[in-house]
Amino acid sequence: MSKATFTIAYDGPALKNHAMDVRALAPALLGFGTLFEAANSTLNGESAKTKVQVTALESGSFQISFEVVQTFYSHIVAILSGPTISAAANLQSLLGFGGVIGGIIYLIKKFRGKSPDKVTPLKDGMVRLQYGDETVDIPIECLKLLQSLPVRDALQKIIEEPLKMDGIEVFEVRSGGKTIESINRSESVYFARPSVPDEILVDDHRRAAFSIMALAFKDDNKWRLFDGTNTISASIEDHDFLRRVNLNEVSFSKGDVLVCDIHIIQKQTDNGLKTEYTVEKVIDHKPAARQIPFDFE
Repeated sequence: MSKATFTIAYDGPALKNHAMDVRALAPALLGFGTLFEAANSTLNGESAKTKVQVTALESGSFQISFEVVQTFYSHIVAILSGPTISAAANLQSLLGFGGVIGGIIYLIKKFRGKSPDKVTPLKDGMVRLQYGDETVDIPIECLKLLQSLPVRDALQKIIEEPLKMDGIEVFEVRSGGKTIESINRSESVYFARPSVPDEILVDDHRRAAFSIMALAFKDDNKWRLFDGTNTISASIEDHDFLRRVNLNEVSFSKGDVLVCDIHIIQKQTDNGLKTEYTVEKVIDHKPAARQIPFDFE
């Protein structure tokens, strides 16, 4: 088991009586637990587990002390850059809660939340980040934490969101009674969770039949179509078909079916999986059956 402690503080006019609104405090406290869990998972996977405990609510601004407890499985003999006895402290330092200036909090603040222009691997587990004409060398573990969306999401809850509230203006990391990192309200926006470009997982063209659930006659509105199993919303890009609909050359009744060439794109987004449907061409419009079909000789 490895342990380390750190202290943070929020400051501002709203905290002059050393009291903090629970609506700001509760998400931030949960954010610390999430942050260290996400960081531990990013670097160690299932090899270790981490928990964060509040050890004291101290006077002065609104100051909170935490203890990080990291537990290892018996086959783990070294973690990060040192033996297990110092693992929690190393994790804490990589995040930016150590006893010296550094870690990803320092990097995010210094470079205003921007991503590096270039990353160059170095020897001995180091990488070089280039921001414009400036470079900085960091451990590869620090880069992994900087890239981790769960870590960045937790930092937003700890730093950016509380400083949005009236009367809370400063977030500080403290060590030995001294402030080693300070972030004001204008700087807190750098800690908003970065957006990640959507990743296209499926890009498919197919032919399918749909019954019409709802039509849209305004530009850019989507039609609701039913494929026999699922209802989808689809953009119609067959302009000739839309022209004939607008001129009342095509009419619809309940049960009508459209046979269409459809374009399907599925993306991984910040909010999860997203599917987009586009009707590229309406091949056939089959009215609902109104008569019983007979075979004639």
